Order: sequence, then structure tokens, then C-alpha cells
Amino acid sequence: MSRNDQILVKKYKGKYYVFNVMAESWSKTNRLNIKEAIGVFDTREKAIIFGHDYDAKDEYGGSEYGVREERLYKDDAKVKIVKI
Repeated sequence: MSRNDQILVKKYKGKYYVFNVMAESWSKTNRLNIKEAIGVFDTREKAIIFGHDYDAKDEYGGSEYGVREERLYKDDAKVKIVKI
């Protein structure tokens, strides 16, 4: 059984947030709680480097789809960051 996950880098209000998420839509509007971010960075480059490092250190061999920006890998769906 596959993991079906990815590391997502998403820009929100001038910062870059990193999440470990499912790689395809989980609802009509895919929302991520900002509190669930695994990293927050001032630059895109730092966020991507962190995402790759985080993925490489995963005890199960990394996410199935690696580091992606802005959208979900499997269905290219949009993701919205929300504050809850």
C-alpha cells in the first residue's frame, strides 16, 4: 500500500509554509491549518531546502511524491491555508 503523501511548500502572506500532506484532494476545498505547518520560512529557497531535508530524514524512506510547491501532486488541486 502506498503512502500517497507529499511535502508541500505554500506561500501565504509573504512567508513560505511547509506541510506534510496527502498528495490528492481530500475535500472540495483543500484547507490546511497554519498551525499544522512543519516549518515557516522567509524565503522560498529555505523552505524547499527544509522540505527536502525533512523528507530525507523520514524513517520510512520519505514521502511518496517528494517536495512540491503550491498544489497537490496527484490531481494538481489548489490548497488554501487557513488560521483556525
